[in-house]
Amino acid sequence: MTPEDLLRVEPEVLAKLILHKRERIAQKLPELISNTGNEKQTAENFARQARSMKEDIEPKVDNLFAERSAIVEECSNISDYTSLNDNEKMRLNELIDSIDSKQIELDKYNTACEEIVELIAKSGHDVSSLTTIDTSRKANEALKEIINEYETANKNWNEYETKRRRLESKYTKLLSNLKEANLARDYWQERLDSGFEDLLIDANRVANGGLSSRQISRSKRETNKSRRV
Repeated sequence: MTPEDLLRVEPEVLAKLILHKRERIAQKLPELISNTGNEKQTAENFARQARSMKEDIEPKVDNLFAERSAIVEECSNISDYTSLNDNEKMRLNELIDSIDSKQIELDKYNTACEEIVELIAKSGHDVSSLTTIDTSRKANEALKEIINEYETANKNWNEYETKRRRLESKYTKLLSNLKEANLARDYWQERLDSGFEDLLIDANRVANGGLSSRQISRSKRETNKSRRV
């Protein structure tokens, strides 16, 4: 339909077309809102359960990481490594930094600890004085048993939470669309009941040779501008 064809359509016909479209939207949306609401509720339940599982395991994991890092502080408190050459001192610092990271692989942690003990022994210190080495190793072994469960729980929570947020956004948007559709339906129904005379003022003026509303607005701006000058 061209603009000219559209202008030839009677206002009442056009209003009925718009009203019919809004009524169809308003009729379809409640069912869609209800279904989305049910999906949202299900996603919320799954996200809540996954979060509970994650939060149940998380403190245990954090405590084990803290226990595992105890050896780092103890090694860092040893200030005299004069028996080691520069390369050995650099290597020892690298190993201490590596076992302090949560990113180090669990199996590599034990290997790193063994090398640290060897370097400390080589520096002349009594290895038996490292009171936290056994605690750190036990914590690392315990992490092996629980870390997969924690990572799975964390992954599940992220997935369910992402889905919950997406459905929450969709649900809110659908409610807004329904509100807008109802307002538009009521507006055009009122127009059909009361008539379109006030909406046709501009159209009738142009049809009779007068200026359009845009031309009138432009003329007013130019007049105001010339007055200020």
